[in-house]
Amino acid sequence: MAGIIVEMRRVVTEVIKDEVQASAIVYALITNFGGERMYIPTNDYEYRNREIKDLHEAGASLEQLAHRFHLSVKTVYRILQV
Repeated sequence: MAGIIVEMRRVVTEVIKDEVQASAIVYALITNFGGERMYIPTNDYEYRNREIKDLHEAGASLEQLAHRFHLSVKTVYRILQV
């Protein structure tokens, strides 16, 4: 289990560029979520959906967006309705 903690600390340090603060963040995550089974999505869907909406407002068609994001036209339409 220590391997994942070391890796978490490395990733957080890489992002915030502060080893002490990274350790504090990892400790807070362990304290709050330690022992839990969690699903971590491989994509930031909120960011992707915002980008789809922005591109659609700029004139991109449903078909263009579906192709660009590897989604069905129906899925793009659903995202735009939210």
